[in-house]
Amino acid sequence: MEFRLLGPFEARHDGRPVEVGSRRQERCLLGMLLLDVGRVVPTDRLIDLLWNGRPPAAARGVVQTYVGRLRGSLHAYGVRISTRGEGYVVEEDRHRVDVDEFAELVRSAGRAADPAERVRSLDRALALWRGPLLAD
Repeated sequence: MEFRLLGPFEARHDGRPVEVGSRRQERCLLGMLLLDVGRVVPTDRLIDLLWNGRPPAAARGVVQTYVGRLRGSLHAYGVRISTRGEGYVVEEDRHRVDVDEFAELVRSAGRAADPAERVRSLDRALALWRGPLLAD
């Protein structure tokens, strides 16, 4: 599965778009988890970001509902969202996330001895951007 966060959120499987999350907040929650693939994102952090510091009283339950829906829609593609302690994590598997690809290209440019190779790596990294992060 491929996730694009560097611009409007997109999910693709075998090159085809996949509809993930029927609500904007569900996609936003998934985007936040994908920014930290393999690391636990505390529920309180997700709540704070989803509601900009002004969560509804039932925010924790809403996050649980969103995670349940995302698990259901992503399970067929091998994407696992696990509960760990007081948070959630997208398990590291064979998913591609453009943010990770961008970071690797920038690191590669930093290691390159040849200035032309550095420029090529940085150009490839910049080409991944399609607009502001999680623009939609």
